Amino acid sequence: MKKLFVLTLISLGSASPAWSAASAIAPDYTESYDTPYNNLTVQKIGSVVELRARSRAAEYLESAVDLSDPLRLVVPYTRSLFGAVFLEPKPKAVLMIGLGGAGFHRVFSHGFPGALLQTVELDPKVFELCQSRLNFLPTDKTPVATMDGRLYVKRSKQMWDWLILDAFRAGFVPPHLKTQEFYRECAAHMSDRGVFVTNLHATTELYASDLKTIQSVFPQVILFQTPGRGNVIACAVKYTTPSISDPAKWAAVAELNPMLASRVNFKELADEKTDVPVNTGRIARVLTDDFSPVEFLDAMKVNNTKAH
Repeated sequence: MKKLFVLTLISLGSASPAWSAASAIAPDYTESYDTPYNNLTVQKIGSVVELRARSRAAEYLESAVDLSDPLRLVVPYTRSLFGAVFLEPKPKAVLMIGLGGAGFHRVFSHGFPGALLQTVELDPKVFELCQSRLNFLPTDKTPVATMDGRLYVKRSKQMWDWLILDAFRAGFVPPHLKTQEFYRECAAHMSDRGVFVTNLHATTELYASDLKTIQSVFPQVILFQTPGRGNVIACAVKYTTPSISDPAKWAAVAELNPMLASRVNFKELADEKTDVPVNTGRIARVLTDDFSPVEFLDAMKVNNTKAH
């Protein structure tokens, strides 16, 4: 996909602006939409369709799908979300807050055809465009609810084996989805061996507070650093034993799920494991419903400089 480049600021991972890998060849189409929640751009170049959100004179990549190969994970960090499989290799019920273009969803359904992947998306227009432009076809195993993610969790009667938070409004996650109180609600709706997964960004001032807040609720946290990006995927559990920090004790996913392994290189993913910073207590505060300055902790800082 990398050929000539246009100087367009977008994000590579739903969080901050970076150089686009869009070809200098004229796009097949570019469409813009304004909604109560977003300013959206959809652009198709060749077989790749990108969904972006515009904010503060920049564009942030929400998702991208290759229509000629829908199981190709175009945006690199979406592979890292599958780190949860090392800790819970056979999820039966998964909740994902944030739809984007459903690139993750297609690969998940390929690897776990019998599992439920429930998605919550605030913006009905994102859901509409995901279907009409990015060719996502929801089924009874991949339903989408259009409502606030925190409200959905609060009302949910389901216990989730994975609970994935990847909800961005342009360059930042809505503050009420970043707090200790919300993470406690998530933990209360996870199965005993459930995994909480969230997309963080290591080069922002928000990162230390993110980690400290997650650690205030979940006793064990491991991190996966997407190579060449600012994206860090945190996987957290609510149990203290066994330890989840030793990769030698992780599930042998390639053997357990060859269908998923045909699309996700789990050796490379395991190699993304990075150390959890040990000094967050001195430099960060826990984010709460009463203190959550998400937009002011440099959450819009550029952290991805390479093209996908």
